Amino acid sequence: MVLDTDTISYYLRGSESVKEQFILNQNELASTTINYAELVYGLKKRDNKKYLPQVELIFENIKVYDFDKKSAKIFGILKASMQKKGIVVADMDLMIASISMANGETLISNNLGHFSKVELLDVLSWV
Repeated sequence: MVLDTDTISYYLRGSESVKEQFILNQNELASTTINYAELVYGLKKRDNKKYLPQVELIFENIKVYDFDKKSAKIFGILKASMQKKGIVVADMDLMIASISMANGETLISNNLGHFSKVELLDVLSWV
């Protein structure tokens, strides 16, 4: 289960449904280096020092997937296919989706409308 940036943000802000799912699925949680970058950027942009230690702790205790060669190939195939159909998804989100797909993982995101545009991506919301 790959945690998207928004799911981790909901957890940090105390969402009960997300916290419950974190506990229930604690041995299956993962995320990506792309999500880590988004979280660090967002916190630094807002000069928010409160959540950075929690983000670091989360990423020390879950599996973290990289954007590797397999993910990159899926990204290229998806982006070309979607572009031909006029479907636009931000590159970082498409990278996250590609990493999830390359590793046979479900993406956990509240952004279902956005990620549902990616064919064959298994996506769920905990919010």
